[in-house]
Amino acid sequence: MSRKRKIVRPSDPMEIARRRAAERDREKDPSTWGLEARDLSFAAGDDVETKVDAAGRLVRARRQDVFDMLQARGRLSIESVEAVRRLQGDIACLHRTATGGGDFTPRVDRSITPDSFSDARQRAGVRIDAALSLAGDLSARVLAALCEPDMVLGRSADWREAVARQTGETLPDAQGAVLRMACENLAGAYRRLDRTRRDAA
Repeated sequence: MSRKRKIVRPSDPMEIARRRAAERDREKDPSTWGLEARDLSFAAGDDVETKVDAAGRLVRARRQDVFDMLQARGRLSIESVEAVRRLQGDIACLHRTATGGGDFTPRVDRSITPDSFSDARQRAGVRIDAALSLAGDLSARVLAALCEPDMVLGRSADWREAVARQTGETLPDAQGAVLRMACENLAGAYRRLDRTRRDAA
């Protein structure tokens, strides 16, 4: 007994054209892009922290750095990591460029008054200078050597090499201690700045 074959009718040409036009529009919209999951599945993506939206698309990826590693091992406080992220956000704001298309840099300054692009960058520079000057010279040099390449060039610096270059310290345990001290000093600097700002208000 032979089975009936299903007859497939050709689609309406206008419907095909509308569908293709909608696909082209979606491809041009940065909010629909997401990230390539296949690329993150390679061994080089093992230390990448990802975030998905409600539709399951990858919308954010951030490679874990030395600060994440130290926090995961219990050697760095949450407050210190938050202070480093605050510094990194200001560095990203200071060095970002005004480009067309999607702006994926951290948005640090959101105020009611419409400030120009250079106003936000100038305020970020003032915040960076204030925090690093209170953290101390050695801590400022170490943190700048680690945070600036990551935020400006998108390339993480070798943290041990950066600590050795800035301080002359070559012992592995001592290098970790120097970095932890720099992060704690930065957290203390932000605490002091926040307290001064609250007292002035």
